[in-house]
Amino acid sequence: MKAQGSTSFWQLLRERRSRDAIYHVSQYWDDRASAREGLARSLWPSNVFNELWDERQRALLVRALGPLEGRRLVDLGCGTGRMTRFFASLGASEVVGVDFSPATVDAAQRETEQLLPGAPVRFVQGDVLAGLEQLGGNFDDVLVLGCLSVACRDKGSLERAMANVAALVKSQGRVVLLEPIHRSPLLRRVLDLGIEEWVAVANLAGLDLLKADRMGFVPVRLFLSVRDLPKGLVGPVFRLGEALLDRASYLAPLSDYKLLVFKRR
Repeated sequence: MKAQGSTSFWQLLRERRSRDAIYHVSQYWDDRASAREGLARSLWPSNVFNELWDERQRALLVRALGPLEGRRLVDLGCGTGRMTRFFASLGASEVVGVDFSPATVDAAQRETEQLLPGAPVRFVQGDVLAGLEQLGGNFDDVLVLGCLSVACRDKGSLERAMANVAALVKSQGRVVLLEPIHRSPLLRRVLDLGIEEWVAVANLAGLDLLKADRMGFVPVRLFLSVRDLPKGLVGPVFRLGEALLDRASYLAPLSDYKLLVFKRR
């Protein structure tokens, strides 16, 4: 039986070396959604690691956002809908999941109908660079989890995408980014910009930074996310790395993902 989410280290290395070409093609994400199982379709190859990553993401977002009851949300780059469903379970009045991969959107719709029937959730295919006018606007929150760092090739495309994101939220609404922000050739995805440049682009789009946080202790993520290992080993090591990030601000550069919460003017 194939191990859920297993992918060879060398395959991942090849993908990372060609990331500027493949991450912009919806067929790559369609194929990934079909080839992998469980959370590995939109996260890391190891589903043992993914369970811990998902738990950490949820805790970080709840800590940053507070109550969501009655709020209208967009989950941009929703993948198979795991966080879209989570936001709906917190009492949001409407959650719209958006992804540019047709196969991923179809999977998200099917699974949500099975796992959360009757929830105020819908899924839409859309491209943040082309514009998201079909969604309308006036949302309370837009959450962008690991989307812009692969969708945008340069500062100009980030500016265009950020303007499209900001247009979705009403005045005083929030834009929440949880992105792998790096300039390192090893850790960056497609976009090669530092965190100060991300904040400057958001400011240009009419967004002001409210708070920041981080997750994904890089030494742990690099070694434990590639292949399933015993949960009794992965769990304690993962939680130790996240505790270090929470307690030692000087370790922020060793966080894979940065959380940035903005308010629209």
